[in-house]
Amino acid sequence: MDLMDQKIKHEELWGAEPNATEDELSDIIGSLSRLFSSTYYVNLEQDTYRAVIQLRRVGDVLGNEVNYTSAIRIYAQYFVHPEDQAEYLQAMDVENLRRELRWWQPCVAVEFRKLPDDAGSDNCGWVRATAVLAQTGPDDMPRTVVYAAQDISANRHER
Repeated sequence: MDLMDQKIKHEELWGAEPNATEDELSDIIGSLSRLFSSTYYVNLEQDTYRAVIQLRRVGDVLGNEVNYTSAIRIYAQYFVHPEDQAEYLQAMDVENLRRELRWWQPCVAVEFRKLPDDAGSDNCGWVRATAVLAQTGPDDMPRTVVYAAQDISANRHER
């Protein structure tokens, strides 16, 4: 198929405009955001983060914290089961992300039990936290990542 055939096929499928509109991109981002309970943009060079979306109770606990390392420690203390805290903190640590993330290995993930919402309950849900490489520097070292947390309790209970 030559370039003209590709252009005609594209126009048949998507219309004459070659790029997605802002509305389409907004719809895509919104749809993807619904997959995750919390999403953050993390600057590994500055050890900072910014919330894109997050659960209200997480935001209440983290408050105005902008230091990523401090935030994951606070998060672990309040939301991660004590037996899973060390693994979570090791996986999501800035130095670990700098060491592990590359174009050929674009994500680091960890699954952990979350503390029950009801203090008297023994029913722990499960969360998968994933750090996805977003930007690298000229030396191919990771600069920024997107951190996303997803409740996977339903999937874990089916096993």
